[in-house]
Amino acid sequence: MNTLTLNEKEKNATNTGHQGNSGFICVQKLNRRHTQICNPENYQILWLESGVKSMITEFEKVKSLPYSITFIHPGKEVNLQFNCLRPRGWILRLPLGFFNLHYFGDLHIQYADLMLYSGETPSIVLSPKIGERINSLTEMIAEVMQSNLPNREIAALSLVKTLLVYCDSSCNIPVKASSNNHYLSIVSKFKHLVSQKLNIYHRVTDYALLMHLSPRYLNNVVKEVMGVNAKSIISEQLIFKSCRDLKFTNLSIKEIAIQLGFSEPEHFSNFFKKKMGCSPMTYRQK
Repeated sequence: MNTLTLNEKEKNATNTGHQGNSGFICVQKLNRRHTQICNPENYQILWLESGVKSMITEFEKVKSLPYSITFIHPGKEVNLQFNCLRPRGWILRLPLGFFNLHYFGDLHIQYADLMLYSGETPSIVLSPKIGERINSLTEMIAEVMQSNLPNREIAALSLVKTLLVYCDSSCNIPVKASSNNHYLSIVSKFKHLVSQKLNIYHRVTDYALLMHLSPRYLNNVVKEVMGVNAKSIISEQLIFKSCRDLKFTNLSIKEIAIQLGFSEPEHFSNFFKKKMGCSPMTYRQK
């Protein structure tokens, strides 16, 4: 299995990107080497036109549909199975803080990472007509980033925004219509912190302190946006990562418990059984 990496040889051969005012925007044509896509430092937007049979994440295998866009959160792994020699598509990489650095108005698509609650991978299926426009926009982004235009960062950012506008028309992010952008930003930041600090902090109070908020306010905001409390977000991420490690690694249950920040393996086992209805060992053997 080949892993999509960002070594200098590959970047020079197949990537187009530039570090500037827009942050690092990188575009790469999809090919059969991309059987595994994972990058800890970038959001990745995977545009699939044809040639991909299915996508496999940590928990599920889903049929890939033509003219679809999938949003891949930093660190999340997606494996592709191809059904032709020359698949058609693009991989667009955006820096970790891209959606915080740039203003996108009322576009809900900028909060696609909120859909990662419970391990979902945000995906949108577009009409062939819109798909053709997305493909053209991606080609234009690649062309601009390869050019010597003095303001190519501005041009590339404008094209990315246009691409997101087309995606937004088909966006189905499960957040409440009454949620304002300030609340959405708080929840997005909270989820990023949970992803980064989960092996250290399991309490809402700890994350509220990091965000300079009261635990009650943080919980109310999360409840308003996601429909669940903040503790549920932490618990779901713990379950998500523990299930992944139990199924896809050879780590012992003790090692998984320590890696996830549990002081004792027994505490981890009790937590897992309460949430999943079975012990970690039973889950692993299923």
